[in-house]
Amino acid sequence: MSLSNKYNFLLDENVSKRLKTFLKDRGHYVKTVQDLNKRSIKNNDLLKLSRETKDILITYDKDFIYKKYQKEDYLIIIDIHPLIDDNVIPAFEKLLKNLSVSDMKDNILILYENNYKLKSKF
Repeated sequence: MSLSNKYNFLLDENVSKRLKTFLKDRGHYVKTVQDLNKRSIKNNDLLKLSRETKDILITYDKDFIYKKYQKEDYLIIIDIHPLIDDNVIPAFEKLLKNLSVSDMKDNILILYENNYKLKSKF
């Protein structure tokens, strides 16, 4: 199963509106921290929220790399420099075509401009 199927994404408040629009235009269900009136939510609470709602959390916050995860956590950390939509959206588009969501069962995903890395949750 690939991410080219339709998925539920939760965008951290630091993720751009253009990425939200990009994902919605491809038929994915997307909600943001702002949509849920959860601005300034702590990272642990945000991760718990995404777990409870069964959403794939997308963030630019690299602090998430060092969290403790549960198997039910699905997370994409965008680590692209400079962090502008003209770099992020093409990288995400490539990711949507190539990634199997089953890869994320035991890993978090760190997206770079030209590739991605899977990091074990455990």
